[in-house]
Amino acid sequence: MHEYDKPLLDNIENPEMAAIIRKELKNLYSAIKERDADLQFVFLTGVSKFSKVSIFNRINNLKDITLSTAYAALCGYTQNDLETIVAEYLTGVNWSELKRWYNGYNFLGEPVHNPFDILLFISENLQYRNYWFETATPGFLMKLFRKNQYFLPDLDSITA
Repeated sequence: MHEYDKPLLDNIENPEMAAIIRKELKNLYSAIKERDADLQFVFLTGVSKFSKVSIFNRINNLKDITLSTAYAALCGYTQNDLETIVAEYLTGVNWSELKRWYNGYNFLGEPVHNPFDILLFISENLQYRNYWFETATPGFLMKLFRKNQYFLPDLDSITA
């Protein structure tokens, strides 16, 4: 499963294909809207905020929960989740180190650990690595930076 915006971002430099994809996404959202009476909760996720653009004009009952405290822990593992539900897989782990590496999400509520990173951390024998960056580098953004020759300072030696 991918984010709803992945096909658009993959084709950001190909306007013709992006137009075709936008049309197909509109059709998908129309189908969702037609089944409205049968649906209680539909969760769409992506990294770009396209909610105000035309791909959503056929589905008008969206609620952006990005910064809603009621849903703050929906897309990650809380510390309590790790210490209870997942604890058997994290035996011997330094909790503060785990938190330093993977507890970077906070959507105006309880901070959460990146679930994908935690699962990879467990499957890779508890090795700390930048799993998210290794698997999700935003190629479209790098292409735009190169194409538009944006200033990119060398940040490797900066400690924050």
